[in-house]
Amino acid sequence: MNFLRTPTREYGIIALSCAALLYSFAHLPYDAIMLFAIALVGSLPTFSRALEATRQRRISIETFNSFALVASMAVLEMRSAVFIVLMLGSAALLDDYTSSQAHHAIEELFALKPLRATLEREGQLVEVAAGDVKEGDMVVVSVGQRAPVDGVVVSGSASFNESSVTGESAPIIKRIDDAVISGTLNEDGSIKMRATGVGKNSTIERMAELIDAAQKNKSRSEKLADRFAGWFLPVVAVVGVGAYVVTGQVNVMIALFLVACADDMAVAIPLAMMAAMGQAARRGVIFKGGEWIDTAARISTIVLDKTGTLTYGQRHVQDVRIAEGVDEWEFWTLCAGAEKMIDQPLGRAIYNEAAVHIGKSPDPDEFVNRAGKGVVASVAGKQVVMGSELLLSENGIVMTEAMRDSAQELVRVRGTSAVFVAVDGAYAGVFGIADVPRAEAGASIATLRRAGIRSIMLTGDNEEVAAYMAQTLGINEYRARMLPEDKLREVESLMRDHAGTVAVVGDGINDAPALSRADVGIAMGTTGMAVAVEAADIVILTDDLSRLADIITIGRTTRSIVYGDMVIWLITNAVGFSLVLTGFMGPAFAAFYNFATDFLPIMNSMRLFRR
Repeated sequence: MNFLRTPTREYGIIALSCAALLYSFAHLPYDAIMLFAIALVGSLPTFSRALEATRQRRISIETFNSFALVASMAVLEMRSAVFIVLMLGSAALLDDYTSSQAHHAIEELFALKPLRATLEREGQLVEVAAGDVKEGDMVVVSVGQRAPVDGVVVSGSASFNESSVTGESAPIIKRIDDAVISGTLNEDGSIKMRATGVGKNSTIERMAELIDAAQKNKSRSEKLADRFAGWFLPVVAVVGVGAYVVTGQVNVMIALFLVACADDMAVAIPLAMMAAMGQAARRGVIFKGGEWIDTAARISTIVLDKTGTLTYGQRHVQDVRIAEGVDEWEFWTLCAGAEKMIDQPLGRAIYNEAAVHIGKSPDPDEFVNRAGKGVVASVAGKQVVMGSELLLSENGIVMTEAMRDSAQELVRVRGTSAVFVAVDGAYAGVFGIADVPRAEAGASIATLRRAGIRSIMLTGDNEEVAAYMAQTLGINEYRARMLPEDKLREVESLMRDHAGTVAVVGDGINDAPALSRADVGIAMGTTGMAVAVEAADIVILTDDLSRLADIITIGRTTRSIVYGDMVIWLITNAVGFSLVLTGFMGPAFAAFYNFATDFLPIMNSMRLFRR
């Protein structure tokens, strides 16, 4: 019975409706019977959905349209009934088209994923199935190949085309420590990368899940139409009954129902949502359903995490001050050796900087990683202590005021974290290490400010680093030393204090509670942790903060279009009611009027496709 299923059923209803209307205009025999039969059969899906809504004790758009269909058939306005069936069939077909587009998009995504991958194992290149790649494996991606998994470049450089995944058309150069997205094409160069996202945790798989979830969620605007019908239908019923009592003519009541038919809204609102989500996808943004397009339009406060959101999340040496009398080459050699085996952001930043100065570095004879404090190592027969002032103090190294002042200047002026270095018990220097702001972050904050959006930065960093970053990016409000639970409480406080619709932008596990609690959560999808992407309602695949302004613009524009659809509907209904109640328009004219005005909100929604 496949012919009774969507979309085959809708295609059949539309074809039969068009054929019946053409047949009737030719005034051929039995045209009225044919119109009645098609109107009755074509109405069954609408009647079924209206009955289901009634069982749930609610009035929906389907209830509205069922009344109009019954009214048309009651006064033998069969052309009107068939036209309503045609419009409703088109709405159902549009909904199915949206769903099928989502499935096609998922298929296209998986087509980008290579079936094979090249791994480096014990110095040899081995080809394996892409599904067998494990996190931590070293993957080689040569020119002309697509990345089989997400990864971080450990050697080499290459130019990657990410347009198929993020919508960014310009090739992007990937160097050491840069993230590579699965499914993106290497157009020039060769890299070796460490696999960080495989299987369900890869960007391709996560995008597919997001697209599948998005097409299932009904938008607030579509729900609003149902709620609108919930109070408007009783009003129409009261007006219709009142008109019948006053005039004694049932045709007046029938004409009112024909004018009020909402078949055009059943098409116009989903059409607007489909166009908006398509616009967003082309900009590398995925809404997990039309509801979040509506919510984005109302955002008035945006709370932004610092690390990985406003910044790249990768520490770099911003400055270094080597103590007087210390040999520079030896300083860099000892620092590189001490941090060589440490897999920690500050240590990686120092090791990478040292490698630039000396090239190959020695292995430490021994080392101890003091969590949260630093490292104590033995390199080339010398004891090296690198870390906080507390770590140096624990190892008997006394800090002078001049040393502290030097470190404080780095923190205050450059917004860096200080890492002290001591060799054989003597102070040797200090590093200023900072997370680099995203290139577009400052301009994005300024754009949000011009749009009337309040921006607040939350960070776990100390007050000095937070103040420096806020000043650099032009953020007027910030909160420092924030734990995940502190971020959650801050968001809840903003929501209680009537800060309007609150959005949270983040990328890490520590952001997930706040992302879930906010009115709308926005995750950085490429570098973001899976739990953050799962908790969010909107995902920015390009990790480009300028997309925040796009999200709000798309939301506001779509809301304006949808509200415009409703205003058009109300105005055409008001005009139609006036014509009916003044006796100028009967059921036949009402049916034609409904037909003629149906296209107005649809054309209004179609304006989104031209943007």
